[in-house]
Amino acid sequence: MEDADSSLTRKRPRLDSGSASYRSMSAERILPSPSAQELITAQATTPKDVLPRTPVSVNSQGKTWEGTPSRVTINVRDAAVHGTPAEHTVSVVRDPACGDGDNNELSHLSDPDAFEKCKSEPPLAVSSSSSPSRSPEIEVADVEDINQEPGHTKWRILRSVPDANTLRNEIWASFPFSDRAHHLWESADEMARHMQEEPIEDGLMFRQLSEWITLYLAATEPYVSQWLDFNQRGTAVLPLPFGPDSSRGDIESFQDMFASFAALTFRMVEIDCQYLRSVGIGDQAKPELLSLRYVEWLRAVLSPVKYPLWRHLHLVYNYDATPTVSAVISQACRSPSNGLSSMSQMLHHLLDRARDLSDVVDKVALILDTVFRMLEPNQLLRDETLGREQSALLSRDALLTNAYAFFRSASTLLQTFVTKQVAALSHDLCDAIIRHLSAILQRITAASDELTTRVLKEDLEIQQKFPAAAAPVIAEEAWKFQILRKCFLEGRMEIRIQGVESMQHDLVNIHRKFILGNPTSELHPVVPFLCDFIVDNKLIDYLVGVESHPKLIRSSGNIVGFLVVNRRYTEAETDKIWNTVSESQDPGVVGALIQMLPTIFNYSDYSQLLYLVTKLNRVPLNAWDTRMTTYAGTLLTHTATRWKEKRQGYGMDEPPYHCCFRLLREASGDASLPFTNRKAMSLFASQALETLLDVGPTDNDRLRLYEDCIGDIAKRTKFATGSICAINILLRHDTSTDIATLARDYHLSDLVIDEFEHIIGQVPLGPQDLRLFDEALTVRLDLLQHIILSSPDSIDPKRGWNLWDAMVGSRAPSDQARDSALVMLVNTTMSLRRRNRFIDTCIDEYLPNLSPRFFTRNILFFVSQISQYGNFVEQTSNHTSNLPADMLGMNVLWRIALVAPPHTVERKAIETLVASYIDSPKARGAPKAAIERMHVEVVERCVRQLTTAASHLRAIALGAQSGEDQPMITASLEEEALEHRLSFSRSLLILRELFYKIRSHPSYSPVPSAPLQVNSDVEEIKGVPVTIRYQPFSGASNRPIKSLQIGDLETAQDLAQRFASLTGFSRFTVIVGGQKINLDEYSDATLRTTRFHERGLFLIKNIHGDESGPDLTPARVLRPLEKEVMAYFSDFYQFLSLDEGLSQNVRFLIHLVEELISR
Repeated sequence: MEDADSSLTRKRPRLDSGSASYRSMSAERILPSPSAQELITAQATTPKDVLPRTPVSVNSQGKTWEGTPSRVTINVRDAAVHGTPAEHTVSVVRDPACGDGDNNELSHLSDPDAFEKCKSEPPLAVSSSSSPSRSPEIEVADVEDINQEPGHTKWRILRSVPDANTLRNEIWASFPFSDRAHHLWESADEMARHMQEEPIEDGLMFRQLSEWITLYLAATEPYVSQWLDFNQRGTAVLPLPFGPDSSRGDIESFQDMFASFAALTFRMVEIDCQYLRSVGIGDQAKPELLSLRYVEWLRAVLSPVKYPLWRHLHLVYNYDATPTVSAVISQACRSPSNGLSSMSQMLHHLLDRARDLSDVVDKVALILDTVFRMLEPNQLLRDETLGREQSALLSRDALLTNAYAFFRSASTLLQTFVTKQVAALSHDLCDAIIRHLSAILQRITAASDELTTRVLKEDLEIQQKFPAAAAPVIAEEAWKFQILRKCFLEGRMEIRIQGVESMQHDLVNIHRKFILGNPTSELHPVVPFLCDFIVDNKLIDYLVGVESHPKLIRSSGNIVGFLVVNRRYTEAETDKIWNTVSESQDPGVVGALIQMLPTIFNYSDYSQLLYLVTKLNRVPLNAWDTRMTTYAGTLLTHTATRWKEKRQGYGMDEPPYHCCFRLLREASGDASLPFTNRKAMSLFASQALETLLDVGPTDNDRLRLYEDCIGDIAKRTKFATGSICAINILLRHDTSTDIATLARDYHLSDLVIDEFEHIIGQVPLGPQDLRLFDEALTVRLDLLQHIILSSPDSIDPKRGWNLWDAMVGSRAPSDQARDSALVMLVNTTMSLRRRNRFIDTCIDEYLPNLSPRFFTRNILFFVSQISQYGNFVEQTSNHTSNLPADMLGMNVLWRIALVAPPHTVERKAIETLVASYIDSPKARGAPKAAIERMHVEVVERCVRQLTTAASHLRAIALGAQSGEDQPMITASLEEEALEHRLSFSRSLLILRELFYKIRSHPSYSPVPSAPLQVNSDVEEIKGVPVTIRYQPFSGASNRPIKSLQIGDLETAQDLAQRFASLTGFSRFTVIVGGQKINLDEYSDATLRTTRFHERGLFLIKNIHGDESGPDLTPARVLRPLEKEVMAYFSDFYQFLSLDEGLSQNVRFLIHLVEELISR
C-alpha cells in the first residue's frame, strides 16, 4: 500500500478525541506549511460542506458520541469499493484505567501501575493507502462482528478521511477570514483586527473560532507551530469592544471560545507527553516542549483579577469573568480533554527528565501553579450555576476529586524521588514541589470535609479527631511534615538540608500565625499536633544526635525552639544535645550544636537556662575554645536576664557563679593548657562574673565561695591564683564589709602576705613561666591593695616590713616586679581620703631606708603622690611627722636625686625635684618673695652639699696618700668617695637645672638689660684687633659687662694694665673660662700666643680691702638667685682644686652662670 507521493503517505491517528498518545511535532510527522497559492487552490476546490464549521456535538454527560463500546474494531477500506473487506484492520482496546471519557476522574493517578499502563499504551493510528483521487473510509463495529461476511456486515462508516493535502486545506479553509488571507496567521491577524474595529454580530466571530478549534481537535493532526503564532497574536483582543449592549449570544460565544482554547491547551500537553514517551529519557538532551506556552496562557486566564483581558473587561464594561473561567476549568476534568490527567502526566515526564531540561523548576512550578489556580475557592469552588448550560459548568466535586488524584500522584512520585535519592531532584526543585503541593492540598481540604477525612485517615494514617475548622490545616501540615521528615531522613544531603530548613521555616510561620497572631487565648490544635509529631517521631534525637551532620544541626534551631516556645522542651532534650557535645569526635558537630543552642535562649525560661549552665560546668577545660567561650557568655547573660525578669531581687542560684569560679581556679592551675588559652578563659570568667554579681549570689553562696578560695590560699595550692582573682572580683562589689569580715574571721591579711612571700620566692624558669608569674603577681597585688585600703590595721608591723621588702626591697624578684608594686602603692595612695597606717609607715620608715640599688622609675611616681597624700594627713589630729605636710616626700626626693646610681633615675629625680620648687601648685600660688626665698634655700642647700662633699673628698684623698699599704682601708675610702662624688656632681646638676628652669619659665622672665657698654678710650692697636668681654666684681656688688678692643700682639702685662685702668682695681684676680689665671706669669706672652681672648668672659674680681676705682652701675638688677650664686663664686673657685672630673663640672657651672647673667 505504498503511495507514489511519499511526502503524503504517513500514518494517521484516529479521528476521535480519545486518549491515544502521539507526538505531532517530531521531525517526520510535521506536514509542510502550505504556500499562499496552495491555500487559494484549496479554498477554490474544496467543498464547503466537507468539514462543517459547527462543533462536534457534545451531550450533557460530556461524551463525544453515544454508544462507544469499551472494545471496538476499526476497519479501514477504500471509499470506492464498498462491500470489500478492509485490507488492514486495527483492534483498539480502551482500558478503563486510562479513562473512557465518561467516568475518568484521574483515579488511576494514585495507582502507579495504572499510570504505567497509560504510559505503555501504543499510539492508536490508522494506516491507509490513499491517492489524490481516492481517500479511505473508517468503519466501526463491535468486536463480535469483526468476522462478518461483506454482504451481511454491520460495519458502519465513521467518516471519510481525506488525504494529507486535502485535510490540511479543508481545515485552514474553515478558519475565519481564511478567504481574505494567504496563511493561517494572516487570518488570525485579520480576525483580531475585526474584533477590535468592527461590531460583533451576535457573537458570530467567537462561535466560528470555537467551532474551528473543536473541529481542529477532533479531526486531524494539529499544526502546532501555527497555533503558537496565533497564541502570540491573541493579545490583540485586549481592547475588545465588549459592552453592556452585547447580546447573550455574544457572551456565550465568548465563553465557548475560551473553553475551546483551554481544550486545545490540554491537547498540546497531551501531545508533548506522547512525544516524551516516544523519545525516551536521555534520547534528546533538551526536548522542546511547545505546550508550556499554552499552559502559561491558561495560568494567566485562571486569574480573574490579574489577567489583563479580565481586568480590562471589568473596568470598562463591568464584565464578570467568573463564568468564562469556570468554562475554562471545566475542560480539566471533562472528556475528551481530561486536562488534569494530561497535566499529571506532564509533571511525571518533567520530573523524569529533570536532569536534561533547562529551567525545570520553572516548568514544574508552572504545572503545579496552574492546577492550584483551578482550585481558587472564592471564584470557582462553589455549587451555584455559573453558565448557561449544566454541561458547561464546573463540577465542584469532580474537580476536587480529580485534583486530589493529581495531588496523590505527584506526592507519590516526589516521595519515590526522595527515597531513591534521585540526583535530578535538586534543592530548589524539591522545595518548589512541596510548596505547591501543600498549597493544592490546602485548597482541596478547605473545600471538602470528605477529602479532608480521607487525607487524614487513609493517606496520613491519623485516626485522631480534630475540630472541623482545624482539620484542613492539620491535614496540610501533617502531609508536609511527613514529606519533610522523609526528606531529611532518607534523602540526599542536599535534600536533607532542604527538608530541615523548610520544616523550621514552616514552624516559624505556624508560630506567627497561630500563636503570635492568635487574638484569643485558645491554642490552635495544629500547634500541639506538630509538637507531638516532633516528639513522637524523635526528630530532635536525629537532628542533634552523634551521627548528625553540622549543616542539619545549624538549621534545626527553630525546630527545637518550637518545642521551647510551646513548653514541650524538657531536660531530656537537653541531655540528648549535651550527650552529643560530650561524646562526638567531630568538632564540626560540636561547633554546630553550640551555635544552634543560643537560637533558643530567647524563648527559654530561667529553669531551662539554669539546667544548661549545669551542663556547662562539666565541660573539660581542653574543650573551652573560642566557640565554647562565646556560647557560655551568651548563656550566662540570658540566664541573668531571665532572673531579672522574674523580679526576685538579689540572689540568683549558684551554678552560674560556680561556672565562673571553676574556670578561674582551674585555668590558673592547669599547666597543660597553652598560656593563651588560660589567659582567654580567665579573662572570660572574670568578665562574666563581674556581670553576674549584679544579681547575686546569695549571702550563703557568697560566703561559701570565699571559704573555698581562702582554703586555696592557706594551702598554697596551684589554684591559689585563680582563687585570689575570684576574691578580687567579689570584693569590688562590697569591699569594706567583706574585707573586714575576712580579715577578722579568716585572717585573710596574714594568709595573703605569707602566700605572697611564698610566691615571689619561686623563680620563673621559662618565658611561659614568667608570664604566669607576672599574672600571679598582678592578682596578688590587687588583693593587697584591697587589704591596705580597707583594713590596714590588720597588717602587723613585722608582716608589714616583710611585705615591703618582698614588694620593693631586697626580696623583690625584679625591677619589673618592684615597679608593679609601686604602681599599686601609687593607686592606693591616690584613693586615700584619710590617714592610712601602712602608707604612713612606708613614707616615714621604709622608703627613706630603701637602698639606692632598688630605685626604679616608678618610685618617683610614688614619692610625687606622697605630697598629695600629705594634704589629707595634715588634716588629721594625731599626725606625728616632723615635716610639714607639703614637705612629705621632699627629703626622699632629695635623697633619690643625690644617691641614685648613675644612669638610673637620677636625671628624672632632679627634674622632678626642681619642678616641685617651680611648677608645683604651692609654688605657683605663693607670693613672689616666698618663691624667691624658696629658690635661695635650694641654692644654699646645694652649696652646703658641695662644701661637705668637697671637704670629704679632700680628706679621703689625703687619707689615701698616707695609707697606700692598707688595701682594705683604700677600698672603703673608694666607696665613700664615690658617694660624695655623686653628691657633689648631683648638687651641681640641681643648680644647673634650677638656673635653666628659672630662665625658661614665663613667670621668671629676665629684666630687660641695658645695651652693652663699650669703652670709648681708643688706644693704638697692635696686631689684629680682638674684643674681650669682662665684668668687674667687688664684694657683693657687681658691674655691667663691658668690652675692650685690643690687638692680639699685646702682651699679658699690657692686658693687666688695661684692666687696672678700666676697673680701678689695684689688686684683682682674673678668672676666664672657669679658670683662675695669673697675668704676671705671662707678662711677655702675647694674646696671639696665649689665646686668652678666646676663652670667654673675663671676671675681674677685686681683692677684698681694695675698694678703689670708679663706681660702675650695673646694666640690670640681678635676681636673688643670681645674687646668691654670685655670692658663692669664691667657693666655686675653691672647688676648682678638686680632681679633673669634678673641677670640669664646676667650670661648666661657672661658665653657664656667666653666660646666663650676661644675657
